[in-house]
Amino acid sequence: MDMRDLRKIRVLLIEDDEDDSILLEGLLAEVASVKYEVTWSQTYEEGLQELEKGIYDVCLLDYHLGSRDGLEILSIMEESAEKPPIIILTGQGDYMIDLRAMKYGAADFLVKDQMSGPMLERVIRYSIERKKSKDALWESERQLKHLSSALLKVQENERRAVADELHDDLGQLLTAIKFNIESVLVRMEPEESYTKDLQALIPTIQAAVEQVRNIYTGLMPTVLDDLGILATLSWFCREFQNDHPGIEVGINSEVSEQDISADLKLEIFRIVQDALNNVAVHSKADHARVSLLGEDRCIWLEIWDNGNGFDVSHTLSGSQTCGLGLMSMKRRAELSAGSFQIESAVGSGTLIRVKWALAD
Repeated sequence: MDMRDLRKIRVLLIEDDEDDSILLEGLLAEVASVKYEVTWSQTYEEGLQELEKGIYDVCLLDYHLGSRDGLEILSIMEESAEKPPIIILTGQGDYMIDLRAMKYGAADFLVKDQMSGPMLERVIRYSIERKKSKDALWESERQLKHLSSALLKVQENERRAVADELHDDLGQLLTAIKFNIESVLVRMEPEESYTKDLQALIPTIQAAVEQVRNIYTGLMPTVLDDLGILATLSWFCREFQNDHPGIEVGINSEVSEQDISADLKLEIFRIVQDALNNVAVHSKADHARVSLLGEDRCIWLEIWDNGNGFDVSHTLSGSQTCGLGLMSMKRRAELSAGSFQIESAVGSGTLIRVKWALAD
């Protein structure tokens, strides 16, 4: 077979012992089906520099590199998108080293004197394929995250458009009808037959005006643009308590308004809106608290209630409305670069905690 037809795999070998490097290259040369292009780095520093180039298909990394530990390289490269599969090599089997290697993201762990050419080829092949699958999954998750973010933006734009139409068109139309009826009543004699009928319409129209106002402020609260997130949360908690008099809602705000971006303010409001809706519909709580705090260059949002609580894993794995609401909050938090936690148990209430790091 012409060697030019063989698939070429670029291997970085980080090994401080020259004899071992010759042995490993010899094992790779035994494999007839693959051509390995091996680059040998003899020191920790050289190996790390080569890895950071991001040009290798796989790395064979010795556990002992002089006075250094090969797992240090694994730790440094753990979050790197350019990291190839890294296979740890050691002179003797050690279960604890194996566990540590897996913890830091090693693709596999091999004992040198137990290796053969076919074994090494198989481990390299499997490691590369797992890396490809992992990269494909990561790319799918990235695309899904981008799609979710775009859908949320579309949803917010549609909410704003509907809120504007309700405010500018329907709300003003109802107000005009109410004003015209009141104007007609002023010109009518009290004893005229239709006076009482028209007067009875006034409270109904006023109720419709208030209902429309509640709808468009729920869709897109103008107070958020006008006065900021702190005033909006205070207003929303008051309105929520008016609508649900059996639930006492407290609010605690210890954060600087200017530290929170406009986009993040909207996400905070939506999460609080969804969380309190869950409290009203599912929790049977009589107390709830919303806290927005600034601490250690982070924004912390907490929503607590003393309701009946739930099994978090069971709820999130199902299709219950509560679970869908929690997943929506989690997705909003993550898409806005936040971390999301839920603490709850049956009979023990619920605490939702979201954290965002402030931009430097």
